[in-house]
Amino acid sequence: MVFVDIFLPWFFFHTLLLVFFTFSYYNINMKVTLIPERCIACGLCQTYSELFDYHDNGIVRFYDNPVELQREIAETSDVLEAIKNCPTRALLKDPS
Repeated sequence: MVFVDIFLPWFFFHTLLLVFFTFSYYNINMKVTLIPERCIACGLCQTYSELFDYHDNGIVRFYDNPVELQREIAETSDVLEAIKNCPTRALLKDPS
């Protein structure tokens, strides 16, 4: 019985650590950078992802902050698709 009393808390603690590190390793964030000078206002990025919006002149911006040019977000397929399909590379992805 003493073995079980000592072993079980140790086992559960280490299992929780393993789960935490596994999720933190695979939940990789990325940094998205906007380069407004390259944007030609084609509208593709907004069609792929709701993260992006446009100023009145059609130049790309983040949907909730018109002055921010860089943001760290979770890597999602819609944002990756928007970055990949930008014809002028006005959207850049940097791993963080």
